[in-house]
Amino acid sequence: MENETIRVQLNFPLEQVKKPIIWHFAHDYGLMFSIRRANIDVHAGGFTALELTGPREKIEAALQWARDEGVEVSAIGFDGTDEWVVR
Repeated sequence: MENETIRVQLNFPLEQVKKPIIWHFAHDYGLMFSIRRANIDVHAGGFTALELTGPREKIEAALQWARDEGVEVSAIGFDGTDEWVVR
């Protein structure tokens, strides 16, 4: 399986702020991540913009799991239009 890298934004509602979502990406799905920007407030919710690297199937599974946990996932893409970039 070839690794790919995408940029995504995770929007955390207040109920999800304290869950270790990104930790699960690394430990349960074997993904590498780089947090590019974040603003988290335990009283209001927040967001994290990050790059995820790994096999596409694992990235897709991890993002679906995050959605199932109540986190909104938005693709950012490297150039603002193409969300998947092969590395």
